[in-house]
Amino acid sequence: MNRPPIDQVLQVHTGTLMAVPGVIGTGEGEHQGTPCILVFVRRRTAELERAIPSSLDGYPVRLKETGEVRPRNRPA
Repeated sequence: MNRPPIDQVLQVHTGTLMAVPGVIGTGEGEHQGTPCILVFVRRRTAELERAIPSSLDGYPVRLKETGEVRPRNRPA
């Protein structure tokens, strides 16, 4: 199967994925030894599972629940 590089797939789809309420990020990962697209969500819900596709351009998509993400305070 000939598919585009995963970084290109992320570049194409990240904007659409980030527009889904509850999605806070995307990235590359690995699932069972296969490259996958990670979609980071505050809380995994049935609604998000329906809204996020199970694969994009031949790569499996996995939801990763992170909770709230906040910037760290940097020392002065």
